[in-house]
Amino acid sequence: MWWVFQIGAREHYAVPRALAKVGLLGGVVTDFWVPSGSRTEKFYRSQRMRDRYHPELSGAGVQAFNLRMGAFEAGLRLRRPGGMRAVMARNERFQRLAVKRLRRLPDGGEVTVFSYSYAAREIFRYARTRGWQTVLGQIDPGPEEERIVREEWERESRLKAEWEPAPERYWKLWREEVALSDHVLVNSEWSRECLGKDGVPGEKLHVLPLVFSRDEGSGGEGSGVLVDAAGSRIGDGGGDGKRLRLLFLGQINLRKGVARLLEAMRLLRDEPVELILAGPSAIDPSAWADLPAVKWVGAVPRSRVAEYYRDADLFILPTLSDGYALTQLEAMSHGLPVLASRYCGEAVLAGENGFIIEEVSAEGIAAAIRAARGQLPLRGVRAPDFTLEDLGRELRVLQRGRRAGVGAGVRG
Repeated sequence: MWWVFQIGAREHYAVPRALAKVGLLGGVVTDFWVPSGSRTEKFYRSQRMRDRYHPELSGAGVQAFNLRMGAFEAGLRLRRPGGMRAVMARNERFQRLAVKRLRRLPDGGEVTVFSYSYAAREIFRYARTRGWQTVLGQIDPGPEEERIVREEWERESRLKAEWEPAPERYWKLWREEVALSDHVLVNSEWSRECLGKDGVPGEKLHVLPLVFSRDEGSGGEGSGVLVDAAGSRIGDGGGDGKRLRLLFLGQINLRKGVARLLEAMRLLRDEPVELILAGPSAIDPSAWADLPAVKWVGAVPRSRVAEYYRDADLFILPTLSDGYALTQLEAMSHGLPVLASRYCGEAVLAGENGFIIEEVSAEGIAAAIRAARGQLPLRGVRAPDFTLEDLGRELRVLQRGRRAGVGAGVRG
């Protein structure tokens, strides 16, 4: 059986849900668990905390540290360490509590322990003493991504962008947890390439995309998105001389390629193209003050996200590095084509559900926007399917391989 350890509701608890579907879930240990309709839910007012629950796991005996992690978070707010110090302190606290739970498991039987990166070292260290298999869910492309962002931050210092590098100890601990892992799961070929550059053995790495099913998409009936009988998005698509409406939704930062996107908009300032930036910004708004066709709307509540997908002609993601980027799948689920770089998950099929930015420079982005404009609208836009059942089957194959590198049938 598998035991899953995770902080937060990452991927809507996809890993434990997938394991439950194939009968392999032994248990889930998390920081907070807020069942719907419970006294705990009444205590927490923020939607972020109320999202720490999934009904598909209601009978899975989820174990959480609500009181102890709640007290820890309160202490953090008083001490205000901020940034990476707070992240590392939270990861370490969770691991100490998790190991205490692991010690209660009886001997006998085969156990696989899954945990996400940066909060797995102590969990895996203990699991190894019991002879258990360890599987790391790597959430990003690792140190290589940080090097990419650092170069961009130095190049774009004029933008006054907020960015904090991780301390060396952060990466030292990460390398130790990778060494303690039998398998490392990544969401994209790009992540696998980046981790390989940092010496992660290729035989440990397995590519499993983010879970996303058309049935779980947010388009269609009730979403406010206009679709025809075949599921195609209805709109002018910007290809008939009208203004092309670009949407960027997510964290507005250097890693996502926003600095280069803004430069591209300067190159396009005399063309009928407008850009909506939706999301919290780590870049000073003065960066686009001279661009009347660029509008920042701030963070958008989930209840209104569909409106922005509906009103756009093209979703743009010129990211410099992403483990996958769920937003491109969300956009496609609304029938909205995506213009994305190659440095993230392989969701775009050129000419079918979007287009590829071949060169992530201001000139390359501007050229890609012009080329996409000439091919819009696309009909029958669909996000690629990778369901919970698919993930469960892949994890079962991985378990059968046991120690590193066997995993026949798992992607990678």
